[in-house]
Amino acid sequence: MSGSRAKKQRQTQRERPARIVNAEFVVRSADAVLSVDLSDVEFRSRADQVVVGLCRAAFTQSKVIAALAKADLLSAAAPNRRLVLEIALRLHWLQSLSLEERRKAVDTMLAKDRQDTNRLLVYLRDAGHAADFDPTEMDSFELDDETKGAIHQQSTRLNVAVDSSEVKPWSIYSMWLGETQFSHASGNLAGKYAPTLDDLHMSIGAPDPMDPDLKAHRLLQVHIVMMTGSLLTDAGLPKEFAGRIAAAFFAI
Repeated sequence: MSGSRAKKQRQTQRERPARIVNAEFVVRSADAVLSVDLSDVEFRSRADQVVVGLCRAAFTQSKVIAALAKADLLSAAAPNRRLVLEIALRLHWLQSLSLEERRKAVDTMLAKDRQDTNRLLVYLRDAGHAADFDPTEMDSFELDDETKGAIHQQSTRLNVAVDSSEVKPWSIYSMWLGETQFSHASGNLAGKYAPTLDDLHMSIGAPDPMDPDLKAHRLLQVHIVMMTGSLLTDAGLPKEFAGRIAAAFFAI
């Protein structure tokens, strides 16, 4: 390749929008994390399983967010970003608990999920719809959950979990609050998509993306990877496994 051609290619690369460059990195890092083989790891606790599962869920959402960025549709990414932010907040909260509290917290989260599932089944039944799901096995599963007190409140209410941490994740929580208003059928959401022009005529629009270049998302990925590794190490898992996800991520 001639020097002038190589220089032109480098210049073209530099001129690419940061949104696209970062979206491509987000996809590569997500693919690396999601491809980590876990089949040789023996199941030890539900807490470890939840930590790994939340990490993988976050990186799956990363791929969706990157796809929206490439399509110039980040204005519609609020629900996906909100989930990633919530995962980061939950991991941060779990990290602030002792091992015993962490175990009970995870079981309390699972108990809440079970309760919500049963409420859905009751709703469907009362509405005259049969659900193709038998809750017998789910209901018989023994959980060491808390039904009241601090751990119960933190496990079932995100704002309480955030406030309970000694080091407050205020920046992540503020972003979560910001994305929440565009993750539901809110008046604010409607106003962004159908604003008024000169207070006289209806117009068209879309919400401004909170993270238009995905710079914050890349930092969030690092944060989630580091917290995941820390939680697994703290739980006593083999060092090689605890650092496996981080090794894959930072190898990109």
